[in-house]
Amino acid sequence: MKTTVIVFFALVTALCMTQFFSEVSFAAPPDNYTAKMMVRGTVMPMARMGTKTRVEHAAQGLVTVTLQDAKKVIMMSTANQAYLEQPLQDQRPSIQDPNTVVEKKKIGSETIDGHPCTKYDAVYYFKDKPAEKYKATIWEANDLGGLVIKTEMAMPEGKGGGGPIVTELKEVKVNAANASMFEVPANYKKVDNMMELMGGMEKMKDMMKQKKK
Repeated sequence: MKTTVIVFFALVTALCMTQFFSEVSFAAPPDNYTAKMMVRGTVMPMARMGTKTRVEHAAQGLVTVTLQDAKKVIMMSTANQAYLEQPLQDQRPSIQDPNTVVEKKKIGSETIDGHPCTKYDAVYYFKDKPAEKYKATIWEANDLGGLVIKTEMAMPEGKGGGGPIVTELKEVKVNAANASMFEVPANYKKVDNMMELMGGMEKMKDMMKQKKK
């Protein structure tokens, strides 16, 4: 089973936020926050602190922690109190990654969840992979230092289908993330594969059924 690493939150999506700050504005996008990320009707609590991201998959009882500096992904099963470490796989480029080239064109202004936003058409790609371009419409919150709070992303040819991926963050709380959110609890046991992580074949089948709902 392939592990889906949602770094779209350290990517164009994971770098989003939505919360009402009527009297506060930021000079640069915050890099410490918690939020509820919405992707295709699914709500996933998430957190970001620097280059670390955490995403909770409630339906599967899983938590994915991505450590970009260590180039490692940790998947945790809250039900089985187990965790699996894997190397960070190839991922989509992030608009805040220095290795990413971003080309933007302003196409309008909108208000998203109370935030005045500038709307852009964007094309971005890794410097060493200029032919593999990703296209997206992004909404940058002007009162949050240009933080992207919504994206509508089209996958490049050969990288998947099913239409554009729309991602939004809700209920963002700035500076609410802490180091413990990205650590494995001391009582969790390390396992070697996804089947062990999920507690065996039957539990893994149940997880897949939940994922399809």
